[in-house]
Amino acid sequence: MAVTWTRAWWRWTGGPTTRPVERVVRVDGRSRADEPDDERQAFGRWVRKRPRVDGGKRRGDGCGRRSLSPTWVLAVGGPQPAGRGGRVGGVGRDASRLAGLQRRLQGIAGGLAVYDEAPDNVSSSTYSSTPSLPGCRVAPGRRADAGLPLARVTSNRIDVEALAAMDGVGRFREVLPMLMDPVAFAEAFVSGDAAGGCRVPSRGMERHRATLRSCGVASDARSRPAFAMKAFTTPKKDGRTARLVLDARPLNDAMRRPPSMDLPRLRDFIAEVERHRFAMQCDGVSYFYQFPVDASISRYFGIGMKGCDMLLNVLCMGWSWAPCIAQRASNVLVRDLGLAWVDNFLVLGGTLDEAERNVAVFRKRAQAARVEVRAEGDDALWQVRSRFVCVGVEFDLAAETQRHRLDPSWAERWVDGSGMTAVLSGRATARQFAEVFGGAVWATDILAVPRCHFAALLSFAGRLGGRMVGAAAPVWDEVVDVPPSARRELGALRKIVRENPWVVGGVPEDTGSVLWTDASSRAWAALLEAEGRFVDGRQGVFAGPDADAHINLKEMLAFAEGVVRLCWAPGAQRCRIDNAAVVGAVAKGSSSSYAANRVLSRSLRVAERRRIVLCPGWVPSGEQQADPYTRGASLPRFPGAAFRFAVTCRTL
Repeated sequence: MAVTWTRAWWRWTGGPTTRPVERVVRVDGRSRADEPDDERQAFGRWVRKRPRVDGGKRRGDGCGRRSLSPTWVLAVGGPQPAGRGGRVGGVGRDASRLAGLQRRLQGIAGGLAVYDEAPDNVSSSTYSSTPSLPGCRVAPGRRADAGLPLARVTSNRIDVEALAAMDGVGRFREVLPMLMDPVAFAEAFVSGDAAGGCRVPSRGMERHRATLRSCGVASDARSRPAFAMKAFTTPKKDGRTARLVLDARPLNDAMRRPPSMDLPRLRDFIAEVERHRFAMQCDGVSYFYQFPVDASISRYFGIGMKGCDMLLNVLCMGWSWAPCIAQRASNVLVRDLGLAWVDNFLVLGGTLDEAERNVAVFRKRAQAARVEVRAEGDDALWQVRSRFVCVGVEFDLAAETQRHRLDPSWAERWVDGSGMTAVLSGRATARQFAEVFGGAVWATDILAVPRCHFAALLSFAGRLGGRMVGAAAPVWDEVVDVPPSARRELGALRKIVRENPWVVGGVPEDTGSVLWTDASSRAWAALLEAEGRFVDGRQGVFAGPDADAHINLKEMLAFAEGVVRLCWAPGAQRCRIDNAAVVGAVAKGSSSSYAANRVLSRSLRVAERRRIVLCPGWVPSGEQQADPYTRGASLPRFPGAAFRFAVTCRTL
């Protein structure tokens, strides 16, 4: 018998935390007929749980959580106070039966991991004070321990002081105290939360205790950690090993937000790589684990475990400051030599000799800071090449091509994955849609496909994301109805990704003209300037629904009219707009507005057909040349058609 979702919560009976509490385990998709009589006698009785929409409690509801469909609830409880042992939702069983129930649930779910989680209506401090009565949750698709061994973890530790000495900019030195200075670490807490007190036990992690201890990643805690958090493992892309991650949300919520990572934008990363001809790539071995943490700080990185908690002695994956520290350290190693993407290092060179010299400098820096690196995939370490795959992008830097595309293996997994099939069928979980949509964003960035072409998909993702912020795990596993328009757009993107075309880098030749567009509350205007004079222009009045539109949408409409009616010459077309929202939307190829995306998609499709690359730029309203013609002024006289053709279409 398959269990689609199982969860247990605390239900408090009142009084001190040492008093007995009742657990309620909900098993969806299971009827009373599925449960043998002897099992019901052993673990309790099944109670009908009615659907609730008002968020209040009812008899038989368990702990009063919102439910969208009827389910069967198996109630298991500890010794009840006098006169309350027979109420619905508790059967008065001894609390020691919970261990047997957990084992039974693991068998029912086919080896799914059991791990702890406090309910939303119980504070972390109250939950942490009762470690002897843990809750349990069995979650499909989100396994706390996938049964895989931990990936090889290095025992090497970076010399952070030597790395800071190489930092000519000072960006790494700015965040180094978060690793080595307990005072600076405590100052990063907000509202005096440095005392901690949170304890969330981890289940299924005891099997990794010896591995973590042997490589120095963690050690047994001799006193209670300030934060003892839940640890879990996630499979790595090789599918044979797992990565340890700490659910550090309690710690992250108590600290202020980290500064900028200094991570380059993906498009800037690709453009910088394509300016060179050769590259050497490598990545850090267990990179986060190579950063040591001061002993007085490690007490904030506790792992709640059965028997004895552990303390992480290295940078914690899951801590909000960790990516910032790792990226800034990587930037020190590749400064003036190439690029870094967290733990991926790319050393570049315009010629083979330059690339080899840069590799030699990078090796000296890595050795001085004691950073352990390895080659990506089957490549030989320190090998310089012109075709390679890095951060999910395949580059071909040969002089005659200079192009890039998606990593073919990633594209195949995304296109033919089970999540994609579920989303295109229209019935997928919120988690599946989020995974597919994240891949869509990544693919459009790499393949230079404007996201405004997928307005319905973006709109649905925005609405769903608003519901999911801070949502509990069961909400993420609810089935959502994906609109047909969003599925059609996703299907079109899937076709592009399946083809995985090469994208040629470089900037086209400038057209030599400038497009000026502007809009007022009632009218729009667009002018084309070439060789110091206006050679063409259009103006109009907003009518119908456009007359009541937001000014940002009117500015986007004016821009679209200018592109469609005035721009014909292929190449880089400079555009001057006095609305920052429109400039940003055109630059990144999408907007947060569904209507603006539809308008922008029209103009960009026209530009693609005419082989025009739009280069927007902002100008103050006082310098906007089209502004007077949106306020009643008539357009100036333009030269004849022959002159306009000679100026604007000379590259045809």
